[in-house]
Amino acid sequence: MNRLLLLILLIFANSTFANVDIVIDKLKPFFPNLSSESISLSELNGFYQIVITDPQIDILYVSFDGRYVIQGAVTDLELMANISTTPINSERKKILDSISEDEKIIFKAENEKYIVHVFTDVDCPYCAKLHANMQGMNSLGITVKYLASPLEELHPNAQSAMEKIWCAEDKAIAIHNYKTERYLPDSPNCINPVEKQLAISKQLGVNGTPSIFFENGLNVPGYLEPNELLNSYLKTIAQ
Repeated sequence: MNRLLLLILLIFANSTFANVDIVIDKLKPFFPNLSSESISLSELNGFYQIVITDPQIDILYVSFDGRYVIQGAVTDLELMANISTTPINSERKKILDSISEDEKIIFKAENEKYIVHVFTDVDCPYCAKLHANMQGMNSLGITVKYLASPLEELHPNAQSAMEKIWCAEDKAIAIHNYKTERYLPDSPNCINPVEKQLAISKQLGVNGTPSIFFENGLNVPGYLEPNELLNSYLKTIAQ
């Protein structure tokens, strides 16, 4: 009986996933890099879940026959939750964790309890305001890891300034001095990650700075006071 049940399940699974090729063929014109690794069964009956990472992270729900596509928030009315949130956050986390620690500018809390990644623009006033609270964030156990997201349309000189900072012998001191005193180090040109991190910020949907990402990948855009940041962080852990 168990063998028969297993055989039925295998036949059903194979017939279901055979439609993946149909889905890929229909979506390839829009997403050339799409592969079967991006596709999984979703919580929606009769639909696949597809994680799109290029040009920006998104979730699509596509019917098994490839005819219908749902894009955007899908709400589970029993849980009153957006079922797309978890896979999107998971993909964000994966991307952030893949960035070398050497390419980040890290202000580590002495008693580290929490880690946030912050996409920053050194000419952004609210980024400077957030940085002014670094001691307060660190004292709450929050380690801050800076990533570059210069906004050229608002601050045309930010990218070149950030390249100087990321090429400095001590990046943490360099970014602190620029954010607090507008002092830019005369660093020699070097291979730096600023342009690459800017591209990653766009992939993650960052369109303003500061843009804060918690350890689970949840994004909180904009400035927060240290205690607000901690409370917001703790709420996500409790969920």
